[in-house]
Amino acid sequence: MIRIGVDIGGSHVAVGVIRDGTLIDFTDRDLTGQDKINIKKSLVDIIIQLINDVIDDVSLSISDIDLIGIAAPGTIKNNIIMKSPNLGIMNFDIVSELQKMINVRMQVRNDSKCAAIAEKYYGSLKNADDCVFLCLGTGIGAAVFMGGKLLEPKRYAGFELGHMVIEKDGVQCACGKKGCFETYGSMRALKRRVAEALKIDNDFSGKYFNETLLDFSNEKVNKVIDEYLDYLKIGLCNIIDIFEPEVISLGGSFAYYEKNLIFKRLLDKLKEPNSTYNQESSPEIKIASFKNEAGIIGATVII
Repeated sequence: MIRIGVDIGGSHVAVGVIRDGTLIDFTDRDLTGQDKINIKKSLVDIIIQLINDVIDDVSLSISDIDLIGIAAPGTIKNNIIMKSPNLGIMNFDIVSELQKMINVRMQVRNDSKCAAIAEKYYGSLKNADDCVFLCLGTGIGAAVFMGGKLLEPKRYAGFELGHMVIEKDGVQCACGKKGCFETYGSMRALKRRVAEALKIDNDFSGKYFNETLLDFSNEKVNKVIDEYLDYLKIGLCNIIDIFEPEVISLGGSFAYYEKNLIFKRLLDKLKEPNSTYNQESSPEIKIASFKNEAGIIGATVII
């Protein structure tokens, strides 16, 4: 069975060919400032182009594709992107627009839920019944499994853990509230704070940030990292106290920090006394197995 996974991020679009749960080919493209001027049209054009590119790469035709699954940020209902603050989108029936050009069945799900499903079916959460997935990237997306099942409210996708307030009257969030977890614990928040500390523009690549700016020997940067981890700890401990998961998996851009000092320091902070209510049974904190590929894979799973 061959399916196409589409992952729409805050700054890029990625498309992959999935055969029996395995990613066999992949292509992506960054979203430019020009793309974001008419973001709905841009997304449709980019997705169609990337799908054509990737199926050509593996010598397939669109008739070979069983399903196109789309992972999109924000609130999704009945395959419609109801709102996506990080993309500036409201009420976008992306399936109808895409099916004007490609006659394949499609499904849309929140991007973090897609990544979580990939991790639960095939990756870091496979052996846990009660578990939480957090996607730490442009924002913070989440999914919760209890008894091995994804928790899904009737009205919306829910579990917007990135939008629980952890700082009263704090930093303004794209959702309209202030002090949301994602304004302090996302990777975008870390990059913004480092740029502010160094008094530089924050328009830099993730590679440049990790290899050049993330300098633990720099006192200003080190202080920012420590404050960032304190906020990340607050959010994680709230989640632990509410759900009592066996495992928490951290994905998104943070997943590339598995061997980084940041991850070790986070684990140390979570072990500090009185961090959680039932600290004697703290969950295992894991890094997502599929990194940024999780959304593409999970988008194609039917549950």
